[in-house]
Amino acid sequence: MDGLVANHIMSPHPMHMHGEQFQVLERRMSQAGRAMWESLKDGYVDEGWKDTALVLPGEKVRGIRCFVDFTGLFLYHCHNLEHEDMGMMRNFEIEA
Repeated sequence: MDGLVANHIMSPHPMHMHGEQFQVLERRMSQAGRAMWESLKDGYVDEGWKDTALVLPGEKVRGIRCFVDFTGLFLYHCHNLEHEDMGMMRNFEIEA
């Protein structure tokens, strides 16, 4: 893995979802990301509605979102422009 790609993988990702807001339900941290989590955790506020959640390397974040009247394609991406430009942007489809 080249250094540029490795740096993107090992950096935090402010993940943004377009459309409705969501709530963070759970965070699961890997052992590899534990030190970064310990240095940042006191500043986290997961309560309330969000459109962006910071995801640390090795972390899994589970959220909930309601799609009441909306179907079709939605977009999520990393707000680090270099990451987005390297492909950290995806669609997901909601069907009725």
